[in-house]
Amino acid sequence: MTAVDGRRREVGSLVLVGVLSLTAVGAALRFATLGLQSYHHDEVITVRRVIPGSFGQMLDAVKSSESNPPLYYVLAWAWAQLFGSGEVGLRSLSALFGTATVPLGYLIGRQLAGWRAGLVLTGLLAVNPMLIWYSQEARSYALLVFFCALSLFFFLRALDTRRGSDLALWALSSALALCSHYFAFFAVGIEALWLLVALRDRWRALLPALATVAATGLALLPLLSSQVNPTHIGWIEKSPLSERLWETMVTFVIGETGHVIAEPPRDRYALVPLVLIGCGVLLGLVLGSRREARRVRLTLVLGLGVIALATIAAMIGKDYVVERNLLPALVPLAAAASIGFATAGARRLGILLAVALATYWVTFDVHVTQTPNLQRPDFRALTEELGPASRPRAVVSWKLAGDPIRLYMQDHALRMYGGDQRLGEVDVLSKPVSAGRSANLPPSFRLVQTIRLDRLTLSRYVSPQPMPLRFLTLAALPTGFGSNAVILDAPAALRAELGSEARTTPTSPEEEG
Repeated sequence: MTAVDGRRREVGSLVLVGVLSLTAVGAALRFATLGLQSYHHDEVITVRRVIPGSFGQMLDAVKSSESNPPLYYVLAWAWAQLFGSGEVGLRSLSALFGTATVPLGYLIGRQLAGWRAGLVLTGLLAVNPMLIWYSQEARSYALLVFFCALSLFFFLRALDTRRGSDLALWALSSALALCSHYFAFFAVGIEALWLLVALRDRWRALLPALATVAATGLALLPLLSSQVNPTHIGWIEKSPLSERLWETMVTFVIGETGHVIAEPPRDRYALVPLVLIGCGVLLGLVLGSRREARRVRLTLVLGLGVIALATIAAMIGKDYVVERNLLPALVPLAAAASIGFATAGARRLGILLAVALATYWVTFDVHVTQTPNLQRPDFRALTEELGPASRPRAVVSWKLAGDPIRLYMQDHALRMYGGDQRLGEVDVLSKPVSAGRSANLPPSFRLVQTIRLDRLTLSRYVSPQPMPLRFLTLAALPTGFGSNAVILDAPAALRAELGSEARTTPTSPEEEG
């Protein structure tokens, strides 16, 4: 063995240890706190409406209750049979795919610009707050990121090797990405067009790959057309497109930090990582080799292209632009920065910047676990504070809190349909600035308790004698949110009577397009 061969084996061993260590870090950040946060509304849709029944019922529910393809729900249904539908059990499926994305970063980075870029990208994917957030959610986003990253890897391999086997693997991973989330179309579409131009002389191998992807997309069209429901995505257009694009940039570097309950993301946390990532991209473009600079431009086109195409679709009337739908852009954009951080032209500066970014993200990841205001609303704590009903009562909250509250109250609460109901208690879950403003309640209802629950406040009103209250009166109580849900509850002895006068009506899921 020559000295060069020995050096290569030594580097290979160190790289393997590095990838395994970073993957272990990524797994720890995802699995260690799976049960820390309670389910939020979209996850409750998965748990309550989609996967509880038989396999056939699950497929029917995907058609009627969802606006995404079926792959995640098929896997989640089977996963729940083995591990249950609790937070840790069901979310572990997403955490598994989120962890599997981490070593894919090495393969992508190495294909782009060598092993140094691969290690840097592995580290960034391991600790990125946005990827960790959706690796801990019982929805399809972790699958979307994984299969889009796998598609990206084989796309790069096909460009470099021009082999039919790599094109076939690109087609397979792209088809799985499309079956995970419809927004994979933008990433896969850009790659397909690029391959069509770059490998046009390899048409015998290219056409079957493109035909496979196209056939998958066409096969999903009947499901997509049956899922079109304006109540699933109408909420998206209520905020300006420019605001949502800004939120995408912020959440890509710090994750979801607030607007899951109609609050904007915490922009101030994003300044440092945005500056560091911008420096990485500039290093690749300015100090990188000619090949490295080309690869930076390629990944920027892939990442920004997803956002641009989604924006164009929004401008022509198909507006589904929201940060989690744009997740296919995250890995290519992280790869662009990783190339710059790893370039030899930057010497030690690039690595120092990469370490600074990773350190910031790890610190922020830990900070989120210790800061309830940066987490999903704590519906477990809320229902504990509510406790069992001692009198007929209504719980008033923002619309998307209705289903989680009912889940954690173990279905004893019934959604109020209309008419009026004799109630002795009204509990209002609101933003702190709206707490205590109960102008619509009769004078007999007195504020007897106010409990601060991080970003929320629970205000309890009690009347000495049950009073008839109309649904519209309760729904109009000030919570600080756009629209409210009203839930009925009562002591066990009165639940049958309550159920005869009210009925459960499902709210429209906050789906993702």
